[in-house]
Amino acid sequence: MRTHTFRKVAARTVAAAVVSGGLIFGFSGLPATAAPPPAGTYTVIGDSYSAGSGGDFVGRPCLQSPYGYGDVFATANGLSFENLACHGATINQVLTQVSLIPTSTRLVSLTVGGNDVGSGQVAAACLSPSLDCQRALAEAQAQLALLPAKVKGLTKSIRAKVPRAQIVYMGYPHLFEVGNLPPQLAPLATTINATVDQLNAVLAQSAVDSGARFVSVTGYFDGHGYPSGDSWLIPPLPGLEALAFHPTAAGYANGYAAALQNTKLSPPLYAGVWR
Repeated sequence: MRTHTFRKVAARTVAAAVVSGGLIFGFSGLPATAAPPPAGTYTVIGDSYSAGSGGDFVGRPCLQSPYGYGDVFATANGLSFENLACHGATINQVLTQVSLIPTSTRLVSLTVGGNDVGSGQVAAACLSPSLDCQRALAEAQAQLALLPAKVKGLTKSIRAKVPRAQIVYMGYPHLFEVGNLPPQLAPLATTINATVDQLNAVLAQSAVDSGARFVSVTGYFDGHGYPSGDSWLIPPLPGLEALAFHPTAAGYANGYAAALQNTKLSPPLYAGVWR
């Protein structure tokens, strides 16, 4: 791609990234000698990253995809599976998903929080000379400060519905390979990645404080952000802007599902409590 064309596309992708919301372990199933699948159900709730948005380009309710990390993880481990996650969901909206969790559920994983901090409003302000970027950032920080209480309430609701289930909050990946961007775009991309780190830090502490687990995926996506020769994130495409910077099928399998697979659940998947 010619330099001027790349810069034009890259500028649009940086803007779309804000608006839309390393260690690579090969992901594989359990060995053939593993115990029979447990009877307990695995349920995914949350926003678009849990819905699997971007795993394929076929429109489904809530932009769910059969190539999301939940589907991959459930298939590899022989688990009964329910996906209740929905594109664009905030924590308050995820609370409505909790009532639908099957009572047989023994593991719940979710991504949530990205839509609560108002990244779209920040993008509009910081990318337009006529709006107040600093004020938008301050408002986003204010929303970020509210997340711990919201996460605690969400965890409490999940625990009330399925008291025997393990609860695992999944983090968000860095969106950009900053070193591959033109110099004039690097500062904004760096700020976006740093904002992801801040969000993940708040989610991690909030999850632990509420008695849940947090699993980071940033290391798995290292070298696979945008732009790279092996990107696991979807760039803006005509008519599919809502999927911009969501993981591809490879990102869900080798990033999210692999991170969950490498998490030491307690009790393990095949312990008696699952039956």
